[in-house]
Amino acid sequence: MNNNGVNDITEQQKASFKSRVIVAIILILLLVPAFILGGWVFFVAIAVFVGFSVYEMIHAPRKKYPHYIQAITYIIVFAYVYWFVVKSNVRAYIDQGSSYSFSLENYYSSLYVSIIGIAVSLGLYSLFAIVDPRFSWNDVTYFFTFTLILGIGFQAFFFCRYYPFYLFGYNDNFKSTVWYLGVTGSEMVSDPLKYTGFSLWGSSSLLFFVLLGTCVNDSGAYLFGSLFGKHHMNERISPHKTWEGFFSGWACGAIACLVFGLVLAGTGYPMLPTLTLSSWYWIVILSLTVPLISDFGDLTFSLIKRNYGIKDYGSILKGHGGMVDRVGSAFFTCMYVAIMAIFITNGWNFFL
Repeated sequence: MNNNGVNDITEQQKASFKSRVIVAIILILLLVPAFILGGWVFFVAIAVFVGFSVYEMIHAPRKKYPHYIQAITYIIVFAYVYWFVVKSNVRAYIDQGSSYSFSLENYYSSLYVSIIGIAVSLGLYSLFAIVDPRFSWNDVTYFFTFTLILGIGFQAFFFCRYYPFYLFGYNDNFKSTVWYLGVTGSEMVSDPLKYTGFSLWGSSSLLFFVLLGTCVNDSGAYLFGSLFGKHHMNERISPHKTWEGFFSGWACGAIACLVFGLVLAGTGYPMLPTLTLSSWYWIVILSLTVPLISDFGDLTFSLIKRNYGIKDYGSILKGHGGMVDRVGSAFFTCMYVAIMAIFITNGWNFFL
């Protein structure tokens, strides 16, 4: 620590921060276009993330699992994420025939994880533990819990990307609402030019809001925690996290979200028809809580890592660890915003 009360930054920390920034820029350049374009591009981009995340999940405990268990785990997670939208498109193809076109936009009215799928997953992993001595009950709980987190988390990514689109173009309650640049939902759907503009940018703003709060919170906590951190939060779970970093990251993330959400609402680009300037308090509440949920998610994944004595889930992203290390906290923020968006939109009707 120097005379100004600022921590001395080691060469290792400088190199780590530089590496994190470079990798973050590369990820942004690769993923932001996919988020904006949506459709098949976004569909495939998330599929790549799902594949890498399942791989890291399987290998994180540093234990060699039978190949059939690994294969079924991939199937379970991909089914959690994609089954309902694949099923919906197949049904639409049967009904529409030659006029059918692949769609993601009009199906994400809620989160859909099959209860049957959850029951089958638990049953299969329990059966594996009974018949295969290489697979213990601890493995059952790990695989069952982690696959469910990955499944709901990645589906929440899709939800945050397409829920605005669903509300605007496919929900009868908002088709007549002036929402996007003074245009109603029905006018938007009938005008190809306006439809395209909204589908590329307007409908992706909610996802950017969530990821902005998550990423800025993480970066702010790392930077200010390195510079000013003195009081550890929970060394048992995360040895390097400090209260100074926590509050700094929270403030940075909340301010970034607040500015983003209010500017969009004030210029006629609200993230949702229920997140306009007249309902500014919901934007404030979401902005203040998204960074907190991000920290909760990060600590949860750190708890799992500490349980298995590992530093990172993978090493594919230099300076960042693995895919799960980067998107883990975003799982929680996307799930949180998805739940909040559903309740806000439906007037807090708990009997949906």
